[in-house]
Amino acid sequence: MAVPTPTSDAGSSTVVASLPFPAWWLTATDLGRASVETVAWHAVRHVLPGGGRGDGRPVLVLPGFLTSDVATAALRAHLRNRGFHTHRWTLGLNRGFTDAILDGLLARFDEVHAQHGRPAAIVGWSLGGLMARWLAQQRPDAVERIVCLGSPWRAEIEENRVTGAFRAAERHWGFSDRTDEVIELVRRPVPVRSVAVYSPYDGLLHGDGCRQDDGDLCENVVVPSSHCGLTHNPAALMAVADRLEVPLERWRPFRWPQAVSHGLSGDGRGRRRRRTPSPAPSPATVAAAA
Repeated sequence: MAVPTPTSDAGSSTVVASLPFPAWWLTATDLGRASVETVAWHAVRHVLPGGGRGDGRPVLVLPGFLTSDVATAALRAHLRNRGFHTHRWTLGLNRGFTDAILDGLLARFDEVHAQHGRPAAIVGWSLGGLMARWLAQQRPDAVERIVCLGSPWRAEIEENRVTGAFRAAERHWGFSDRTDEVIELVRRPVPVRSVAVYSPYDGLLHGDGCRQDDGDLCENVVVPSSHCGLTHNPAALMAVADRLEVPLERWRPFRWPQAVSHGLSGDGRGRRRRRTPSPAPSPATVAAAA
């Protein structure tokens, strides 16, 4: 997708160095690889135990650009199986930064927050992750944490493989007059605990455009996934569940051995903390662990 670069007071656009597009073969195979990841997920989901550490905590899940709640069904099912109370976004197709979407998203989040009477986590895929960052700026006291899957929030990734489709959507539906303000907020440091899950094998955008800057509240997790398959990829779903299950007051850095063992055992209590981050596993390693 493309998002507009906020302009300066003088009205000129901020000039940033653009990240390169993904290799052509990654783009050409992205949808096919997503299909394989979907099959892999359905092959392993029945053997993964439930009873995780969600404890009924609320999670609002936001779909990507030009997708709907259908695209996040597997992700929500996995989180429910881990003990979370998941919520759809219920706004139909994610058409971008229209007034109806922005106003509806705020109302939907407030509804979830009021229903539970406690801060809610937000998981957003692609454009949904940008909207999660925006919600965290709008409702910092009501958002517990956010997890963004392949969400291109950096200015240097404004141009990518789906820029044309995003601009066509803007012409067709008309984006809100608040769009520049929204993007400015999206590009600020998030005021709550935030995790960016992204892939170096993303076929639609450069993974580094989704990476967060180092900070006390920021974390990055690299997974071997296509862009379109991030809501079905077994490694990505394990990583999301692991990051949502860790108590904020006892936060530990992400490590693949713990994420995989917790995902396979259904119980991660009592483990020692480790502070040395681990690199992402290869697709073969993930398949073997699953």
